[in-house]
Amino acid sequence: MRLLFAALVALAVAPLASAQPKADPPPDAAPPLDAGASVYQKVVRSTAWVHSDRGNGRTATGSGSLIDKGRRLVLTNYHVVGDVKTVTVYFPQYDGKKVIPDRTRYRNGIHGEVVELDKQADLALVRIDRVPDGVPELPLAKETPDPGTSVHSIGNPGKSGALWVYTPGKVRQVYGKKWKAKLDEKTVVSFDAQVIETDSPTNPGDSGGPLVNDKSELVGVTQGGAIDAQSISIFVDLSEVKRLMNRRSVQLLRAAADPKDEKKPEPKKEPAKAREKALTSRDDGKFFGSEALAKSAPAAEKLLKEKQTDFFVETVMTPWKGDAEKVKAMKPEEREKFFRELVEDRAKEVKLHGIYVMVCKNPSYVHVYVSHPEDFPPGFATKVKAALLDEFKQKKFDEGLQKAIDFTLDAKGLATKPEEKKEDKKEEKK
Repeated sequence: MRLLFAALVALAVAPLASAQPKADPPPDAAPPLDAGASVYQKVVRSTAWVHSDRGNGRTATGSGSLIDKGRRLVLTNYHVVGDVKTVTVYFPQYDGKKVIPDRTRYRNGIHGEVVELDKQADLALVRIDRVPDGVPELPLAKETPDPGTSVHSIGNPGKSGALWVYTPGKVRQVYGKKWKAKLDEKTVVSFDAQVIETDSPTNPGDSGGPLVNDKSELVGVTQGGAIDAQSISIFVDLSEVKRLMNRRSVQLLRAAADPKDEKKPEPKKEPAKAREKALTSRDDGKFFGSEALAKSAPAAEKLLKEKQTDFFVETVMTPWKGDAEKVKAMKPEEREKFFRELVEDRAKEVKLHGIYVMVCKNPSYVHVYVSHPEDFPPGFATKVKAALLDEFKQKKFDEGLQKAIDFTLDAKGLATKPEEKKEDKKEEKK
């Protein structure tokens, strides 16, 4: 009888309980972020855009992520940095709370030194000179994700025209793989590593970027250069990243960079003595008219005086080192290496801090070298070389030189304003 009474009471009370109105959220409350948006906002701050100057006016670009703030270490792919010793790194900038995707807004990058390579697993570590305010390190996950796990990647694909591009996906499988990728237009390298296969599409430029889980933890590194994997996407697995970070040579970086271990302060470096006079450009190859070369002098003086930047041009009949005929007979990649080393040696000799244009007549070759790429807009050397070649092919050597001057002045914010040009023309007429 008591049980029957209790049941009747429960039935009578239940409708009253279910009829209680639910509290409405405040009218000004922001809608909750979905998983992808939440992960993106956290991870994008640690994501990098990496530029590698391959010489001869060519720049390779990819992505990366800051994985150790104390040691200033950025993780990327080996095929992004190649065999160069230094790269330029950019981190996201913001307009209010929104990340800026426009590539043209990123002008001054951070110098980075390539300190460790794992060529077999296609990984590289770059040590940057500084970490910008508000850039956190990306934590490593405890373990590799299982098939079916949701993952998220961020990169800088060249085809999209935008930076900091988000891509969601699902893990298909994790396994050991051998594959090939292009280091540059003419060099193909082989890799062998544990990889994560996903259904999320990747493109050139995404390479080196982070693959993370729903907790915004790194589980892999985008490997966007695979030749034999157009229909799938592969990422270098977390286990390979941990193996790289556990190398003794990498561990020693911690000891060298940890302030607790620095008992003695580093000796103060004397500031580099500023060059008093601009480098004098030379036209031994007889490419330019006397007036065109003369115009480069005041531009070089202006760049040095106002921006402490060198503008240096040299033309030669034949290379000042090596036999011209032997150089002409070299394979394209061998000749490119020869001139790159030649120009780099010359830049060190004159203690260049800026841009150096070298033009050779026999064999015909143009090389544009920038000593500190982070001081110029992305792809600056490539842009200057392309302009020179366009004009040189039409035998317009003076016009090519003038374009190189104008581009350099513009990159350093010293371009002549239209109204100033009109005044100059008036003075010339007088």
